[in-house]
Order: sequence, then structure tokens, then C-alpha cells
Amino acid sequence: MTPQQKKAIKILTQYERLANKFELRLSSQKIAELNLLRDSGLIKITNLPARLHEEFPGEFRELTLDEIRSYEE
Repeated sequence: MTPQQKKAIKILTQYERLANKFELRLSSQKIAELNLLRDSGLIKITNLPARLHEEFPGEFRELTLDEIRSYEE
């Protein structure tokens, strides 16, 4: 697994911690929606607040969490 792949997975799975770090407000309903997407592997960077997009590796921008996990160069 590449460092970029690890970074993408980290952002898609730890969005709540990162949102708190950047002082972004996520409603409990939004967190619940994101948790469902994450748990099903269907979460994409486009589901997350724009502030988190800045650090996300561009090559994975259109992929879901499951697609990134199974991605091979």
C-alpha cells in the first residue's frame, strides 16, 4: 500500500477527528450519514467537508473507500 493510499484511507475513515482538528462543525445527522457510508465502504472525498479535500491525494478523488483499499498500481 502506497503512502498516498494510506493517507486517502486515513482521511476517509478519520473524518470526525479531522473535522474537530480543523474546527469544522458536523451535525450528528451528518456524522451518522458519513458513518453509514464509511461502514459500507462507499464513502468518497466528495462526501466530506471541503476543508478536508485539500490534503486528499488527487489520484483517488473519484474512488470509494473500498476501491482505494483494493487499488493496485
